[in-house]
Amino acid sequence: MAEYSSDEERFSAVINFFKDYKLVILPSLAVTFISIVSITGYKSYNETRSSEAAIIYDSWLLELESENESSKETFNKLQDAFAGTGYAQLARMINGSNLARQGKFEDALINFERLADDTSGFFGNKVLNSIAKINIARIELSKKNYTNVLKVLDSFASNTEHSMVYEIKGDALLGLKKAELAIEQYQLAIDNVRDESQKSILNIKINSIQL
Repeated sequence: MAEYSSDEERFSAVINFFKDYKLVILPSLAVTFISIVSITGYKSYNETRSSEAAIIYDSWLLELESENESSKETFNKLQDAFAGTGYAQLARMINGSNLARQGKFEDALINFERLADDTSGFFGNKVLNSIAKINIARIELSKKNYTNVLKVLDSFASNTEHSMVYEIKGDALLGLKKAELAIEQYQLAIDNVRDESQKSILNIKINSIQL
């Protein structure tokens, strides 16, 4: 390690170092500065968008509760202007659920499919993505599109599945006349459910197959 006898020598050494490596140091500093500015700007932009989306989301909920006809217009505004925000995604989930309860399954399916797309990926929302896929599977099951049901649920990790996922898979497999595989899924559902009444329902399904 070099030793310097005075502050002037130390300062001179620093100057020489920057002169020798300026082609590496300056670009690196520039990249670092640009990255900091970009991250800060992006964070500020997202916070602003989220605040604006929250206002529209709250208005939509009030209109929905009072059955105001303008709720559809407010919903579309939220989706068009603030797609990708948590508020837009949450609104789409609620909207899809309401449509399903009203028996408008095709419209509900469109909402849940868009929600699944919007919440997928590394930066997506795993909870909303799971809810969307489960609802897509349930609608496809009601339409007897059993292969579509299994395709939608295929992305769930086998060791982290909710009991409902196993049960829906079992229903789809039963619809495809694959009784033994259906029983396996129902049994997995029983192993992962805590509610005793739900366990009873699953046991009834298994017993009905074995009769």
